[in-house]
Amino acid sequence: MKRSVSILIALLATGCATPSPALKPNSDNPEVIYAIPQSQAFAIAHEAMLSAASHCGATTVHIEDISRGDGIRGYKAAYEGWFYRFFIERRLYVVPTVGVAASGQSLDGFRFEITNYYFKGWRSEYARLPGGGCEKTVISALQAALEATGTAASVTRVETRPYTEGRNGCSASN
Repeated sequence: MKRSVSILIALLATGCATPSPALKPNSDNPEVIYAIPQSQAFAIAHEAMLSAASHCGATTVHIEDISRGDGIRGYKAAYEGWFYRFFIERRLYVVPTVGVAASGQSLDGFRFEITNYYFKGWRSEYARLPGGGCEKTVISALQAALEATGTAASVTRVETRPYTEGRNGCSASN
């Protein structure tokens, strides 16, 4: 019992993580992948993370490249706001994917997964910030940029595939 309480206190003090597909709000919707070049997928993800700062009331943002244990790469953004006194970390992964369309055709593309960490004082909680907080604004910016590509494809099944280009698909910005 004492150990369980210690673990709970540690979780509350450090924050909680909530992984989710960034563009699939419920499991009843079909999977969607975007048939874009890898460099464009990373550029869109980076810009979405950057643009969210001003919409969620953050006074500073720090973005860095990350890789999770299975080799999937993306970005980690730390948003801080002094007026609302918050620190929010977002991780947005760019997942190379092979999808199978209803017709049976195989399609290469990307899907995006976001992990949210909320820190406010000593408690971990969903920050109530202007514009719905940083999660909503990251997802909105990502959705708008991906829709502008006109490459969305609904698929019935997805599998992760290897990346086809270098670190983030481009050598210029990262």
